Amino acid sequence: MSSASRPPTPPAPSTRRRRSRSDARVNDALILSTAARVLAEDPNATMQRIADEAGLVRMTVYRRFRNRQALRLAIFESAATEAQQAITNALSSDLDPRAALRALIIEMAAIIQRYPVLAVSAEWQPLPTDSHRPSPPPASRRMHQAVFALVKRGQQEGLLRNDLPPELLPQAITGTLHVVTRFARTLRTDPATIGPQVADLLLDGFAAHSQPA
Repeated sequence: MSSASRPPTPPAPSTRRRRSRSDARVNDALILSTAARVLAEDPNATMQRIADEAGLVRMTVYRRFRNRQALRLAIFESAATEAQQAITNALSSDLDPRAALRALIIEMAAIIQRYPVLAVSAEWQPLPTDSHRPSPPPASRRMHQAVFALVKRGQQEGLLRNDLPPELLPQAITGTLHVVTRFARTLRTDPATIGPQVADLLLDGFAAHSQPA
């Protein structure tokens, strides 16, 4: 048999495993981004609709996520992981705590826009006094701990108000971004301006800047 008529050599098992893992990562990202959009529009959307919108068969979605709640938790974990990376980048930069917080708020606004369901999921932000609140995912805990440490450092350096509890600002950042992002879509606000505007609001307040004499 000539080499031209020889059947192609099947890929090695290790190559097939790498391709399978790569395909799974691509599918996961597609499912999560689609679910984040669809569940923002309709919290009761079926897994079939999410699969249809993602262009996948339903069993592909079910193999990765057993129900809507599992999808929601995975979206939140993915978003929190991205936020943690943004925090790591901010902490490793030469920015002072206030400037680092501003950069972080802008990046978090972009993350929420990538995962729209976060802006309509207030139940993921239970009150600290709620004894029945669900345990936050590990990435979420790390995210809040890192922001808290950044706020404390800013207070110690005199760059942030120290008459307010440091626990307040991480919650204010998250809550404000969720509300503003949700209503910005209704008002058709330019998405690129949301992060900088929220950062200015949280760090400078509503007070008008004094004009030079």
